[in-house]
Amino acid sequence: MTIARKPDEFVPNTFMYNLPDNTDGNKHATLTFLKRGQIVAQMEFGLLESKGETILALPNIIEFTNSHDMVNLFLLHIQSDTIVFNYTTKNGLVEDFKFSLAGFKENYLEQFI
Repeated sequence: MTIARKPDEFVPNTFMYNLPDNTDGNKHATLTFLKRGQIVAQMEFGLLESKGETILALPNIIEFTNSHDMVNLFLLHIQSDTIVFNYTTKNGLVEDFKFSLAGFKENYLEQFI
């Protein structure tokens, strides 16, 4: 995971997640935020291929076109303890992996102390 922010801002403006090498970039991936095993938020997105890597790049504030709903990814990272990425491999298999957010708040906020 890579987080980008403007130098004069506290909150990130972009989140980028590098997915495994065997990810099919033509398929969507599901991003699920969990807190103690319970779903906090779940979203599906298209992927990007860049320099041989498959990437999920998202703005901090996501506005959904089919509704008036908005999601703040920074807050989701703080409120959650795990992200589960569900993706399709180049062989057509559906797989997932878990990414722990343990220490995210502390490590991110540490940068400003």
